[in-house]
Amino acid sequence: MTSLFFYALSMMVSGRLLKPSRLRGFVFFGTLLISIGWFISGLSDSYLLLVVSYGVLIGIGVGMVYGVPIYMVQKLYPKKSGLMTGFILLGFGMSPLLTAPLAITLIQNTSLNQTFLIFGMLFLIIQLPLSFLFILKEQKDFKSIKPDLVVTEKLKPFKRIYGLFVIATTIGLMMIGLSYQVGVVYYAFDAREVTLSLSFFALMNGVARPIFGRLMDRKGFKFSVLLSLFLIFFASVIGLVNQGQHLILYVISFGLFWFNLGAWLAIVPATIKEFYGIKQYSRKYGVMFTAYGIGSILGTSISGTIMDLFGGTAYLYIMILIFLGISIFILKTIE
Repeated sequence: MTSLFFYALSMMVSGRLLKPSRLRGFVFFGTLLISIGWFISGLSDSYLLLVVSYGVLIGIGVGMVYGVPIYMVQKLYPKKSGLMTGFILLGFGMSPLLTAPLAITLIQNTSLNQTFLIFGMLFLIIQLPLSFLFILKEQKDFKSIKPDLVVTEKLKPFKRIYGLFVIATTIGLMMIGLSYQVGVVYYAFDAREVTLSLSFFALMNGVARPIFGRLMDRKGFKFSVLLSLFLIFFASVIGLVNQGQHLILYVISFGLFWFNLGAWLAIVPATIKEFYGIKQYSRKYGVMFTAYGIGSILGTSISGTIMDLFGGTAYLYIMILIFLGISIFILKTIE
């Protein structure tokens, strides 16, 4: 939770400072913070120090690095920026498929602290030299899909888009966090089958990013958002009706929840470009991404409260349907 918060906060601050001449510096110092965070985590025997190293330092570092390739593709591929952003985000989302097995192997053969130290060394050896490859020349002829607008002219749509992103991330992160617990504890499915399903869910989350990036390029904001909201509605209805009776319906329902969080991670950067243009992109996207941090906090709080009060998942799906109603209302007010 701490890492997610500082990740989002770092995105907001970085967005205000990011420009072509600073790309290598952002990746370099972001990677350095990540490595230092791993090293301190490996040497720490204090929970508070672990929160600072793993939560604060790594969170800030990831936020600094994350925004750079996304910023670059907006400049380099103006007509296909949604699709290219989706592929960048796909790589980001699929990274646990590499790091998770490596971490498990290292922990089994060494220890958790030594694993942290090894990760810190790997980031220094591999990613730090790569930071020097992030070069983007300053040019005045980059053109966006729409002309750049004065901030006050689009202030209200920004707040509404922000609200939509908060709701989408609240739903997505809430259901991602509950996937295993709901499948094993509440629905009593076999733990191995649920664990296997999680790999499928992660794949769904990843492939959604280039798919919706392309949709944003071709169909635009409203079509993409409506499709995502419909899929979330479909997933909620399946979950509400199924209530753990059939494993395949659980897999479809939660697969769609994971899919749509990935979709929104592609929708948002393309939306910022569509509404505000290239010049304001990094600042607006940085602020917009704080919704991800808010969504993580709200998702955990809401799901915990509902599960504690009602002891089941029915009201969870009902709450999601209420969120969808609010989202439709907000969407109708955006021109």
